[in-house]
Amino acid sequence: MRPNRQRVMGDLCDLTDAALLAVVDRVLLHDPDAVKEVVSPLTKPPPHVQNVAERLRTGRLAELFFLEHSLKIVDVPPPRILDHRSLARGYDFGVEDREDIAIEVKGLKQSQGGIVFTDREWSEASARRADYWLVVVGRLESDPLASLIRDPSSKIQAKCRCQTTIAASWHATVAVA
Repeated sequence: MRPNRQRVMGDLCDLTDAALLAVVDRVLLHDPDAVKEVVSPLTKPPPHVQNVAERLRTGRLAELFFLEHSLKIVDVPPPRILDHRSLARGYDFGVEDREDIAIEVKGLKQSQGGIVFTDREWSEASARRADYWLVVVGRLESDPLASLIRDPSSKIQAKCRCQTTIAASWHATVAVA
């Protein structure tokens, strides 16, 4: 296989089938945004890097608010909330004795703004439907307010975007003996 084909495969290998089909459909329909979001980045690095540290801080504040106020937000007392954030399941929290429920928490500095789902999160939301609960905590900088959206894949409109990033890694050989 040609190196350029290998690179494209590598860049797109983490997409689910649904996301890949959505991208292909958009490209075939000559969607100018698809060219900008998918085709162009495959030929050059993206022009800007999102402020990941700020997104992580906003998300963490929203998660902490949710954990403190889960009874009011989703009618589940905090001790029954299970933390799944480090398990990479496509959602942040579960509910004790309710394995079917998945809760994803997103934060906004203001009362309105954009949120980003990973491909895994959107796939889980699409598969779980009413058992996937999205909690959006807005106004994080002043007076936080939470909103619950059950089955977000059918209630909010999300657009699949792809981006290519360049990452450096440093490899070394070590011994423990």
